[in-house]
Amino acid sequence: MFRVSQEIRLNTSAAGAAGQPQGLADVGDVSSSTESCCIFGRYQRTPDADAYPTEPPHVYVAPELTDAGKVQLLHLPSGAVRVNSTISFVIKRNGVKGNFDVRLETPSGQHGAPLQLTQLDPERFQVECQLTQAGLYKVHIKCNSVPLPKSPYIIVTIAGAATPIEDGNEHAASKPSMPHFESDASKVQSRGLGLTHVNLLERNEFTVDASSAGSNMLFVGILGPQGPCDEVLVKHLGRHVYRVAYQVREPGDYTLVVKWGEQHIPGSPFSLSAE
Repeated sequence: MFRVSQEIRLNTSAAGAAGQPQGLADVGDVSSSTESCCIFGRYQRTPDADAYPTEPPHVYVAPELTDAGKVQLLHLPSGAVRVNSTISFVIKRNGVKGNFDVRLETPSGQHGAPLQLTQLDPERFQVECQLTQAGLYKVHIKCNSVPLPKSPYIIVTIAGAATPIEDGNEHAASKPSMPHFESDASKVQSRGLGLTHVNLLERNEFTVDASSAGSNMLFVGILGPQGPCDEVLVKHLGRHVYRVAYQVREPGDYTLVVKWGEQHIPGSPFSLSAE
């Protein structure tokens, strides 16, 4: 469609005809002018929107834009696992729309069928797979055919360390045993706003002082409307004093559990509410 006046040049079959004058004509008269006058010259096309047929509108369908960098992978084993172990991990979309494709590459280089995804909630999917070979497994994850930034993820598998059994039974892999601790969780002290108030806009913090409670390990967990909290940071400040920071993104009721070893500290579990 022409928005301004433009000039076009037409070379008719009778350009050599003698005695033909030059002139101007509207584009609507171009065909008739060339047929009747057979003129070689300049023709002016006037901008008239109704005079030119327009093409029907076209609709183009393109794949949805995907920001794969927002996708999180949770609970993927960071250390070596035993052969014939079944592992599971969670894919959290963090608002990214689209379909996930998860494939496992064996140490021998073979690619299997896509792994099955179990939807835990609208944001999270759980994936399970069995590792039957010793070596390096690669987990390839794509969202809308776009690989995640750190894909493929590496999982190391090792053969189980067999120990002989005196009674002649089959060899069994040795299992690590927990050390014995002497502690008293009732002597643990905790303080901080993170134990009574939840802020959705920034990190929530509190301090746990177990300096008078003997030796043990500190366990902290937060359960909310969408499941466990994804971000809980525990920093040892020395002498069994810890700073705990966590962040939640969904309003609702939360349960905060703090244990010194296998025992709850005074006040645990804590009931919190985020609005």
